[in-house]
Amino acid sequence: MTKPQFRRKAAAKAELKSGQDAEERVFSLVVEAVQDQRLKAGDRLVERELAEAAGANRQAIRNGLLRLVNAGLVETSRNKGARIVRLSAAEAEQVFEARLVVETGLLQRLARTYTDEAGIRLQEILRAEGAAYDEGNVVEARHHSRLFHMEMGRLAGNRHLSRLLNDLINCQPLLMSHRRGRPSEFSGHNLHIKTLAALARGDSEGAVHYNNQLLSAVKSEMLLDIKASEDDDGPPSA
Repeated sequence: MTKPQFRRKAAAKAELKSGQDAEERVFSLVVEAVQDQRLKAGDRLVERELAEAAGANRQAIRNGLLRLVNAGLVETSRNKGARIVRLSAAEAEQVFEARLVVETGLLQRLARTYTDEAGIRLQEILRAEGAAYDEGNVVEARHHSRLFHMEMGRLAGNRHLSRLLNDLINCQPLLMSHRRGRPSEFSGHNLHIKTLAALARGDSEGAVHYNNQLLSAVKSEMLLDIKASEDDDGPPSA
């Protein structure tokens, strides 16, 4: 029996809604499924399941999918419907190049506006990340790692850059499908600690340096996996 793509309880047909809240549920359900790797690169979205899980009617599904397309997570075609994007090595490199630019600006801003409350929130995330690594739960640790970067973006106070960063980070689990079950050899936890310490002392240059070091290491590992996968299977079809 095929496992459902989405975890939320199915809604009755009469309960299917339109509007911004319904569109947000569509978007969030797909992002969550990608993060949990219940949806992987190339998987087709079952719109009936998505509508029932999100409690969304056809118009809300269309608008939610459009937002997912704009976020770089989904591609649509007339004959194949909606599928999770399969990123090539060149596209993955562009994701990390964009993250470097966006996160540099956000970290510089956060170093200027850093508060004790911001530090407490980020420390909570890092403690959860470290605990997950200690327990050998790499999937959970990766979740907290993404959350750490997203929360830094939110705390920086530029919602437009923060939203862009979230979209870029949400694409990252798609790159994991190229690993074919091989465990990652990289942990960014120590660099996260160093980044936070630099922010706490108002050192924007140090925070950017440690963050760039982390992103460069993650990019190098993922590009090796993607290029090896493309050598085996060929590049993604257009």
